[in-house]
Order: sequence, then C-alpha cells, then structure tokens
Amino acid sequence: MNKPVQVHPDAVSIQQLMLLDGIARRMSRKYPPDWLERQGRSLYLATLATSFVTAVILGLAWGPWWGFLVPLFMPTCVLVVLPQMLFGRVTGRPRWAHPLAVLDRQDADLLRRLIASGEYHEPIGGNEFFDIWRRAHRAIAYRHG
Repeated sequence: MNKPVQVHPDAVSIQQLMLLDGIARRMSRKYPPDWLERQGRSLYLATLATSFVTAVILGLAWGPWWGFLVPLFMPTCVLVVLPQMLFGRVTGRPRWAHPLAVLDRQDADLLRRLIASGEYHEPIGGNEFFDIWRRAHRAIAYRHG
C-alpha cells in the first residue's frame, strides 16, 4: 500500500527546490509533452467556442432548457472526463505526472533523502512526485510571497 509522501512546508529550502526542479526536468525529458499537453490552450478555446455555438443552435432550433446545459457540461466532459477515461491523465498536469511514469532509481533515492523518508522503499510514481514538487513550489511561494 502506498503511503502518501509529505513535504513539510518549513523544511523546503531553495536548494532542495532546485534539486526537485532537476528531477522534474529529467522526467520531462524522459516523458516529453504529448499532443494533449502541447495543444491544451487551443483545444480548450475550441471546446468552449464549440460548446457555446452548439448551445445557441440547440436553443434556436428547439428551445428547450436542456440546450443551455451544453456549455456547462461539454468542456468538462471533453477536457477533463475524456482524457481521464482514455489516457488516465489529469488535465493540466504534465505527461510525466502519471502513476505509470516511475522515477528512476537515482532520482528516487535523491527524493527520499530530500524528504527524509527512509522507510518509503516503493517505486515513486510521477503523480506522487508531481504532488511533492507542486507542494514545494507552493511552500516557497508562500514563504517568499
């Protein structure tokens, strides 16, 4: 059973954040951005425009109230639910932030030393590392912002 790896906000230094960024760079080279990640903004805008045009057409043609639900649910279905069902990806996260993207042994050992978790010997997935990396960035931004 996977235990959640925690990073204490007070324990993150700039040097540790730079090491975490190095691991993230290596992960992004190992798992380069795919089409969904590269075209995210244009896909989002196209989905929003299509949903509103579809709602207007449905509203003008039939006029039922459910035609106006299209702009509320279509972007969520297309941009969040569909990538999760088809690819197992969370929208807005890099491709390496996936449970099947496992850190190599050296990066996993470095991460264990950084978070001082000697008892955590299971492979660390990209989604767990992304959560650690994001919390560390938020902690530094909170402390220095």
